[in-house]
Amino acid sequence: MKFFTLFLLLIFYTSINAQFKITFDDYDIDREGNIVVTVFAQNLGNSQEIWAVYGYNFYDRFIEMQDNFFLQYEDILNDSKIRKRIPSSIVIKTIFGNYIAMETPTYYFSSTGLSSGQEWKITFTNIPQDAGSVSIIVLGSSIDLGDMPKAAELRKRKDALLSDAINTAIEKSKTNQWNEAANYWEDAINLKSNIVNKYSETISISFCEKAKILFTQNNLSNAINYFEKAKSINESVFNKYRDDYSDLQFKYGVELLNNSNISNGVESLKYSYILSNRNRDKVENKFNEMKQSHFSSSFLSIIPGLSQLVIQKNSTKSLVLFGAFTVSSLLTISNKIKADNYYDDYLRATTPQEAESQYYLADKQIKETALYFSLAVGTIIYSIIDQYINTSDYNSMFEIDKNYSPKTNLYSSGSFVISINIPL
Repeated sequence: MKFFTLFLLLIFYTSINAQFKITFDDYDIDREGNIVVTVFAQNLGNSQEIWAVYGYNFYDRFIEMQDNFFLQYEDILNDSKIRKRIPSSIVIKTIFGNYIAMETPTYYFSSTGLSSGQEWKITFTNIPQDAGSVSIIVLGSSIDLGDMPKAAELRKRKDALLSDAINTAIEKSKTNQWNEAANYWEDAINLKSNIVNKYSETISISFCEKAKILFTQNNLSNAINYFEKAKSINESVFNKYRDDYSDLQFKYGVELLNNSNISNGVESLKYSYILSNRNRDKVENKFNEMKQSHFSSSFLSIIPGLSQLVIQKNSTKSLVLFGAFTVSSLLTISNKIKADNYYDDYLRATTPQEAESQYYLADKQIKETALYFSLAVGTIIYSIIDQYINTSDYNSMFEIDKNYSPKTNLYSSGSFVISINIPL
């Protein structure tokens, strides 16, 4: 059942490139939030294919191609974020008066000129009744439909919720109920993010105090996210908690190292180091523990491939080095045995010709023996050098640069989720 129908006749919305001329004739909105817009489309340029993405099956696959036909609206409760919807269907009126589905994902739009065109009906389903500032875009042309029927009511409700969240958060902060205060501040930020400009000091304190609570509960990653959030809101407040955050980063880094997450663990320990003086000695001691001995790692590499397997955990490199060493060693032994046999035959020769022939063969095998022996020794030398370089590179991870800048993106994961906690 239709809620209302409005006809916008002779109002033209033309795309920037002027090839397509779109006239929005009328639109209908029913009680379920389904919107059907009727447009008269003209192609004033050359015939061409256009993206015509609609229906649920295409949403994930062609989301980047939805710029030709889409509806957008304001999500009032979620900080007025803009949401997009693609049509559920697009149909074309034929010369017989019936409608057929537009080809998808592309549609061949013939040139029409000014004297003719096509009537399209574009349907969008389940638009929230409290959506704000609804607009529809077709081939670069747009029409503003305004608010849905319940949007004004939701805007008033949002103002009341925001006021309640802020007042409750302030009261909780005054009584040092930091966990609850932080939750209400999150609710308020979700409703209107720019309130942090007015209440940045109190919000940052609440987030830091909640981070401390989470730290005591051993919820380290979430605690880190709250500290980072507090830092981004008010760094001067955050600076008063640098010792606490340093403790947290140190513990988190050690846990990562114990779980063989070396790279991120090192980042956390270095971050702990620059946050304050409190944990610097412990970080340096931990880094010294983690460093590898050049002697022990190089000693393993005397057997080519062993250190690459045990220390570097590189099975491919280990297999290549060990294989090369084994083959060259076997060929060295084999050729040395052949050379000795030929030399014995040379000593037992009864004629000059036989002696010359056996000596030549023995000399040839000796030269091949030297070649393969060189390859075997070269493989050992390469293995030692490779492990030495690898150990140096590994140990360089634990060198602390005084100008180190933390990779805070590591601590801004999706685990920090702002969500409405207020009953709606």
